Amino acid sequence: MQIEGTALVTGGSGTVGRAIATELARAGADVAVGYHTDEAGAERTADVVESSGRTATVVGGDVADIDDARALVDGAAELGPLSTVVNAAGIVAPGPAESAPSRVGDVLSTNLEGAINVAAAAVDPLRETEGAIINVGSVAAELGTVDVTYAASKGGLVGATRALARELGPDGIRVSAVAPGPVDTPMNDEITESLEERRFRGHHTVDTLLDRYEATPAEVATAVRFLATHEFVTGEVLRVDGGMSID
Repeated sequence: MQIEGTALVTGGSGTVGRAIATELARAGADVAVGYHTDEAGAERTADVVESSGRTATVVGGDVADIDDARALVDGAAELGPLSTVVNAAGIVAPGPAESAPSRVGDVLSTNLEGAINVAAAAVDPLRETEGAIINVGSVAAELGTVDVTYAASKGGLVGATRALARELGPDGIRVSAVAPGPVDTPMNDEITESLEERRFRGHHTVDTLLDRYEATPAEVATAVRFLATHEFVTGEVLRVDGGMSID
């Protein structure tokens, strides 16, 4: 199925965000590429979107700040009716439990509060289009991998996703999440290095059911596209982990 209108992708300067923006453009969306610090990366994503024949704009802001979150949504709406919001902005700061109190605020404010801020700002325009919100989570929510701060932020995002789906469903707004396992990105390299240094039994110690360990960014993006376009799926957390989290 195709997407009409504009998609806002936060974290659009990153590897996964770029793949998602590209996939949504292929599905017919114009794309607002959200970023916080990497404007050059966001511009590269916009170039890729435009090379597929769609219109792109770059919008900057910190999702952890509610005023910035509103500005991101407003900037996206300048392209046209907002129909899709993807909360792909996220950070990781892996470390031992004893140092978690010094890191947890930043991780939660971006990964969880930021997604809630953007979703809240987008409710009114999404009511007009009966659109969709897709949050980018992680199997860390289920498996407790990476570290306590990251797992807590992604676990909270699952609860937020389902609560938003319940509340916004009567307005025609669908809310779901993807939950990738390890993805072939520089961020995952940073995570794995930290896990090995700490001898933490993280996701690098859990097998997939397939003959490879990591998803590609494009595979995460196609899952996002499915959730963005399927008109009778909401409240879902779609694992993209090669069976890593199967019971």
